[in-house]
Amino acid sequence: MFGVNDEFGEDAIMGKLESMKDVIEQVNKQFRDPDLTTFVCVCIPEFLSLYETERLVQELAKFEIDTHNIVINQVIYNEEDVESKLLKARMRMQQKYLDQFYMLYEDFHITLLPLLPEEVCGVEALRQFSSNLLIPYKSTSAKKVPEGKVDELEQRVSTLRQQLKEAESELDRLRKGKQKMYVDLEL
Repeated sequence: MFGVNDEFGEDAIMGKLESMKDVIEQVNKQFRDPDLTTFVCVCIPEFLSLYETERLVQELAKFEIDTHNIVINQVIYNEEDVESKLLKARMRMQQKYLDQFYMLYEDFHITLLPLLPEEVCGVEALRQFSSNLLIPYKSTSAKKVPEGKVDELEQRVSTLRQQLKEAESELDRLRKGKQKMYVDLEL
């Protein structure tokens, strides 16, 4: 990029730096525009991942970069037929961190993705798995309402209301952008 031989003098280097500055400013402007760019944090329900996600969110906020989406991967769902003490212990541990994610990021859109018994390999497997980003994964035990878990159900309802509010805001934003695009095209 920058040579040290006679072909590159101080003026050439300064010119190159100036042109890079323009590109950097343009990229910075685009990163700060939530209509153009948003960061999606992807993590797992464990302490270190929660900690690093919080650091990332704080750093992005310092630079005014939109990040209101979190994908939590490798979630072990509470299936009724699970007999493994290890899996049950992991589910309890994960639930503790999932609760913390929901408390810290109550105004974020949080998507949970299940831990699978195999890797997601190939286009078709990826296509099937990616549907979980649009339609939340439902475990077999999620269909039954557990007795005596009013607090948990209220939390889920609150989360769903927040997700609906965010989806409506996103829809309004997209509609406004589409209207603006039509106005620009007419001019």
